[in-house]
Amino acid sequence: MLRYQKEVFLASLMLLSIAQTVRSQSKPAVDTLRSYTLPTAETTGFVPGHGQKTRLDRKQLDRIQAQTLGETLSHIPGIQNASFGPNSGMPMIRSLSGSRVSVLSNGLSINDLSGISPNLNPNFDMDNLREIELYKGAATVLFGGKAIGGAVNVKDNTIPMNRLPKQITGQANAELGTNNGNSQSLAFNANIGKYWVGHIGAMRLRHGNLKIPGNTKAAIAYDPKIDHLTAAMAQVNVDRETIRNLTLYPYLSQFVIEHMGDPKWGLSEADLYTFEDYSFINGSKVLNPQNDKYVAGQDPNTPLYTEVVHGITDYAPVKRGVMPNSHAERNAVNAGASYIRDNFRLGLGLYALESYYGIPGFAQRNKPVHSHTTVWTPIYEPINTRTYSYAWQVESAFKPKTELISAVKFNYRGEVSDDRELLGRYRVNKFDSERHALRSEITQQFNPFWSGTSGVDFSVVALKGEGDRRYIPNNLSREGGIFTLQTIELNPVALHVGYRHDWVARRTLSDPTYQRSRGMAGGDLSARDFNLNHFSGDIKYSIFDIAYVQATFSHAERAPGVNELYAGNDHFAILVEENGDDRLNKESSNSYELSAGVKYGGFKWSATHYRSFFKDYLYLAHTGISRSGGFLVKEWRASDTEIQGWELEGGYTYAWAKDCHVALNVFADLVKNINTSDDNMRKWAEGDFMPNLPTSRYGMSAALQYKKFFGNANFDRYLKQRYLGKNINIEPPMPAYSLLTGQLGYKVNIKRYEFVYFISGNNLLNVEARPQNSILKYLAPLPGRNISIGLKLLL
Repeated sequence: MLRYQKEVFLASLMLLSIAQTVRSQSKPAVDTLRSYTLPTAETTGFVPGHGQKTRLDRKQLDRIQAQTLGETLSHIPGIQNASFGPNSGMPMIRSLSGSRVSVLSNGLSINDLSGISPNLNPNFDMDNLREIELYKGAATVLFGGKAIGGAVNVKDNTIPMNRLPKQITGQANAELGTNNGNSQSLAFNANIGKYWVGHIGAMRLRHGNLKIPGNTKAAIAYDPKIDHLTAAMAQVNVDRETIRNLTLYPYLSQFVIEHMGDPKWGLSEADLYTFEDYSFINGSKVLNPQNDKYVAGQDPNTPLYTEVVHGITDYAPVKRGVMPNSHAERNAVNAGASYIRDNFRLGLGLYALESYYGIPGFAQRNKPVHSHTTVWTPIYEPINTRTYSYAWQVESAFKPKTELISAVKFNYRGEVSDDRELLGRYRVNKFDSERHALRSEITQQFNPFWSGTSGVDFSVVALKGEGDRRYIPNNLSREGGIFTLQTIELNPVALHVGYRHDWVARRTLSDPTYQRSRGMAGGDLSARDFNLNHFSGDIKYSIFDIAYVQATFSHAERAPGVNELYAGNDHFAILVEENGDDRLNKESSNSYELSAGVKYGGFKWSATHYRSFFKDYLYLAHTGISRSGGFLVKEWRASDTEIQGWELEGGYTYAWAKDCHVALNVFADLVKNINTSDDNMRKWAEGDFMPNLPTSRYGMSAALQYKKFFGNANFDRYLKQRYLGKNINIEPPMPAYSLLTGQLGYKVNIKRYEFVYFISGNNLLNVEARPQNSILKYLAPLPGRNISIGLKLLL
């Protein structure tokens, strides 16, 4: 059945479309499900060919008050925070993240090295964002192969979009927290002359090591039953002694007795005891003497070995109640201007960002010293990240005076970044990256029923490194694509079809200082070229403009990233010796999504079920080897995977006057990333499910506004993981936990100024929360309770 399900699905879409054409009207009705906006300013709609799209505007971002992109989006069904400590977090969409979730700035790909290393945040200022667009499911027709698991498009205020309603507008923010430091931000906008609008903004953030409710390490770290791979991930030394049960061995080896003192053989007492009744010495068969400790008649299931743990110590000292090395500093400035006419807009934006923050883990910088007089002692130092990023962006839009073409857009972004991984203050990795990306779109309106968008985009990224412990060689990537997305609306049916073709080239560059590991280390570092094809189609049936059902299919492909192809050394940030494979093929997925919903008055409800079948799914696999310093040896491999899950949400909004409303919302989600291959190596190392899966959860929220007073609260319950993968051994499930956040605020107008006072809290229950999908769950929980007070001034 799976062999023909794609063809059957597409044929069903066409038949349903033809059957409903006879009911079409000359003028399509407004799709209220796509345009409905809650007072919470979070809008959920549908993207043609891509399933669900969620938009969060600035009001909603202010209510969330998060410092990372992953934390900001984590209250949305199907999205969890791929936390890599408190200072780095990316959205995990339906169990996919990293190189499978494209992060864009105003529609253009940005220098997002988080796909290569999760400690590296994308380079943008959260306080400068205007809105965030989130695409669930494959969005590859719009954004290329890196959006095989979804996309996040952050839109900022740097390039003004419209003339201002008054000459000058602006805002200033200040916030002080008990457990998240302090932050300040400024932004000003001004009309300049008749056609120009200018913008300037800046932000600053500081905090030290954060408080947590208990121990920084998970309880499993100090359990005598901990296996050696989990011990390495938890960064603990386990003093084990293996005691053999000598009463089970009937004989002593005569060969060992005679050669025990000969260094040529390297024998020890452990080799003395045997089940064999004879030995071979100089080619002759010699009887072994009996073991006087042997006890006959014992249970055959009696273990040969007993393991005794004498103690467990941390790699580096940690303190109860404090998350080690969780400090952060960030500074950003941005400036822009736009020339705006009735049918034309041209804008330029400039960005600069600097950040320095810690990862709550330690790594060993020094190597063993072979000496007869010196005892080598490992030294573990904290892992830090420092980033300098500078970008410039050009945006243009033109509305021709023609009925056929409604809009033409051309955007360009350039960016240079310096990303460093440090042990203490010592630089072990430094990546200098340069990126150029451009995109052009044409929006057509062929007739009242048929519209579409077509375009091209191109990007080039050069990545060069320094440091004696780099894990990836210098490399160059070029990606280009051409796409079209067409929409036919024949009320009550809407049909969307899209296609895209990508060209991707990966190259390593001359790099004589690069030192490779003992592992696979990227093979021959061969040049690779990939051709990718993407297709999407969906059909939506609206029922009296109060309900809908929608079916979506997409075929998406992704080229391996440069780390998946070429990595080959110690990757300090993730405590892994990472080995790429330059023979890897592209991965592909066929995805199916069925959703339904109702919106009537203030009530809304929706449900979504999805299934994605991945061929040659790329993952970083365990080898079972651990090197000195706690580095697990891992290799990039390909295998087949199925991802399936459910998302449910509902809510009710009641408004009784202007600026007086209350909104209640609930949600639940579940996702499974299932091993469907016959790969014995994967079954042995990773098991039936991919490890580090996000857990099932449910949540509820409430928002109230009464004139100048506002408040909101979110409660999320994360369940204990039932679908456990393996890290050679079965991964231990983290305990279930609940997170409660809230905010209260009040607005005051003084002359032409508006002051907004607020108090907000995170993890108000002060629980020890360890997300199952976090790589660092054994090392650090989420931060403990934080209470912040803040002030916003609006001009």
